[in-house]
Amino acid sequence: MSRFSLPFGLALCLSVSTASDVVAQRSGFIIGFGVGPGVAVGDPTVDNAVGLATDFKIGAMLGESIQLYYSGKWNLLLDAEDLVATGVGGLGVTYQMASGFNINGSVGLATYTDFDNDRHSGFGLGAGFGYEFADLWVLNLGGTWGILDDDHIINIAATISILSH
Repeated sequence: MSRFSLPFGLALCLSVSTASDVVAQRSGFIIGFGVGPGVAVGDPTVDNAVGLATDFKIGAMLGESIQLYYSGKWNLLLDAEDLVATGVGGLGVTYQMASGFNINGSVGLATYTDFDNDRHSGFGLGAGFGYEFADLWVLNLGGTWGILDDDHIINIAATISILSH
C-alpha cells in the first residue's frame, strides 16, 4: 500500500461530503474558467496535437440543478510548426446532481485557425461530465466535435475549473 493512500482517501471523503453542501447553495449568476491538458484529432492539418485546453462559461442557474450559459471550450495546440486554436463556442447546459457529479452539453460554432490565416468554421457539439470536488472547484472531462467546411475535428480535454455561483 502506498504512503499516499491514506491522505488521498481522506481528501476524497472530505470532497464528497462538501460537494453535497455546495450543491444546496446554488442560485443566480455563474461564471467559470478552467485549464488543463487537451488533444485534437482530425483534418485540417491537426493530427494528434497536444496542448492547453481552456473552458469558459458565463450564464445563470435555473433552479438548484440546471445551469444555462455561454460555453467556450478551446484547445491551443502546437502542431508541427504552427500554433493552432480549435474549439466550440455556443449555448451550453449542465445538469448538476446532488452527489457533486454533473453532465453537460453544448451546441454552437466550431472553429479552427492557425496563425498563418488558415481558418475554418462550421457546426459544433460538445459533451462531457464533471465532479465538484470542493466549493467552487470542478474537475471536467469532455470533448467537442466540429464539422469545418468539408473537414472535421475532435477535441478532448480534462480541465480543472473554478466556478462562481
